[in-house]
Amino acid sequence: MFFTKNTIFLKIFRLLFVLFIFVSIPLIIYSIATQKKMLLDSLKIEAKDINKFIEFALSDALLLNDNSAIVEFLIDYSKKNEKLKNIIISKENNDYIIIEKDFWSFEPQLDQKYKNLEKSIESSSLLKSPILNTEVFHYTFPIYSSGIHLGWIHLSMSLEEYNKRLETVYLGFFTFFIILLGFSLFISYILSKSISDPIVSLKNIVSKISEGNLKLRAKYESNDEVGALAEGFNTMIAAIDETQTQLKLSHEKLEERVKSRTKELDSTNKLLEIKTIELEKLNKNLDIKIKEEIEKRIQQESILVQQSRLAATGEMIGNIAHQWRQPLSLITTCASGIKLEKEFGISTQEIEIEKLNTIIQSSNYLSKTIDDFRNFFKPNKEKVNFSIEEMTEQSITLVAASFNFHYITINKNFNKIEEVYGFPNEFSQAILNVLANAKDALIEKNIENPFVSIYIYENKKYGFLEIEDNAGGINDDIMTKIFDPYFTTKHKNQGTGIGLYMSKMIVEKNMNGNLSVENTVNGAKFIFAIPKNK
Repeated sequence: MFFTKNTIFLKIFRLLFVLFIFVSIPLIIYSIATQKKMLLDSLKIEAKDINKFIEFALSDALLLNDNSAIVEFLIDYSKKNEKLKNIIISKENNDYIIIEKDFWSFEPQLDQKYKNLEKSIESSSLLKSPILNTEVFHYTFPIYSSGIHLGWIHLSMSLEEYNKRLETVYLGFFTFFIILLGFSLFISYILSKSISDPIVSLKNIVSKISEGNLKLRAKYESNDEVGALAEGFNTMIAAIDETQTQLKLSHEKLEERVKSRTKELDSTNKLLEIKTIELEKLNKNLDIKIKEEIEKRIQQESILVQQSRLAATGEMIGNIAHQWRQPLSLITTCASGIKLEKEFGISTQEIEIEKLNTIIQSSNYLSKTIDDFRNFFKPNKEKVNFSIEEMTEQSITLVAASFNFHYITINKNFNKIEEVYGFPNEFSQAILNVLANAKDALIEKNIENPFVSIYIYENKKYGFLEIEDNAGGINDDIMTKIFDPYFTTKHKNQGTGIGLYMSKMIVEKNMNGNLSVENTVNGAKFIFAIPKNK
């Protein structure tokens, strides 16, 4: 009976057995991993002691670059140490000494596997040695003498003893697992039987009662939950037997009530059909209105984007003019100087070459400026990871000449943070919009010693950029309107009122970030929060 398919016994047995195995296997895996780590740690300690001995013994030879003394000592030492397969001395000048048991050589290059392990601190790894063509424990240790870094020592040690110990560990844990498996089967059987017996007995009584015998009662008595279930079951059967008589009496009345409710339901269904038809008409009209509103919204957003690009283009042309003013002046001065010196006959080849080089450098600067501004207007097609610091520096470069022309100082306080996820060029446009607003406010209010402070920092989820000016802040009555489209406090010839609106759309709608503003002691502070992940 206990091994019949889908019995309660088998279900409890499987559950308990799987629970035992589920708990035991992670414990065994953890124990094996711990033992394996202890074996590797013992190899690491042994290799570290060998490294320290070699470094101490060869400190003078390494400092004096005495290769013969290094080779002689290492050959003798490697022969005495059975675990040591080979030694490599990697010097800072890219000379490599390779020592094996009965062989040594000087090599101009070292395999990239070894170069990857050369760090400022000790490192170790299990790898297949390109020299020995077998798996070894490789240990790398940096060499220092009197504070001077001389290179690295590479040790390759045999894994024969390590593998033997590891096999012993595996065998021990396998034996333990077999014993644990048998113990789990036995315990699961005992517990399953003790739990399922009362339930099966109760199930048999239920089967007989379902055939119409309401006089049977469960005879299982216990203080546990199954005993309470049996007692409750007996009470329930007695109540069912009592209510059957009442059920027969109420059956006749029920038929009359069903007829009455059926008539009411028919009336309700007819009313529901009428309401459904009205609702369908309403939905059709609503769909048409929604489509019309969506088309209007798309047209409005297209107009806003176009206006934003035109405004940004105008701002960039102004920045280009400031960027080009000094190089063009320098080119004109050099060209005029060459002409005058030619006319007065005082020109020399060296002076002409120097001034022509200045003209070439200035021309290259103008070309680079064109590339910077052209890259700014290229929209990103897809989101990428990018650096807030780099995009901020790029934006500052684009407006630096304009800020310098108006004697506005830019204070930078950048912390090194992780990359964020979004559209870098669009983010740069948003930064430029805020910087342009800050510049206009400082110029309009004629602030003495004007400045803009920029801060970069992060938390677990976001990278933050803060731009703060000392223009006195934003009036409280317009603070809530500052990001509304077409809202501006400037003259209609100076602003369209869409720059901050588009910046907020870029940051929040396109990049899932946040752009907010608040007043500080000095003026207004705009806070960008850009997510680090997708």
